[in-house]
Amino acid sequence: METFTSITPLSGDGGLRLGAQFAVRQPGLPAATYEVTELDEGRAFTWTARAAGVTTRATHVITEAGGGCRLDLTIAWAGPLARLVALLLGRRTRALIAYEAQTFARLAASA
Repeated sequence: METFTSITPLSGDGGLRLGAQFAVRQPGLPAATYEVTELDEGRAFTWTARAAGVTTRATHVITEAGGGCRLDLTIAWAGPLARLVALLLGRRTRALIAYEAQTFARLAASA
């Protein structure tokens, strides 16, 4: 997907499971290590990245909606540097999330 430069498993077989870690690179954003911190198999997952002064939490949720499904992608920053990170990276991050959602919608419509 164009919103990611690479996602490299750092633990286990690369499957999506609690505690699994991934090195994530995205265009225009700093590299980060994400750990799956919540998992509802086949429905939702949250992965979290920690850096000095900020924790990034990204959630992906699929729900049934009107004979199809809906994908909600959210991101939140917490910690002493959260406001600064949001100011510096917020616009780029929101653009990547929007593009990712559009890509999933296009792929789902063509399936």
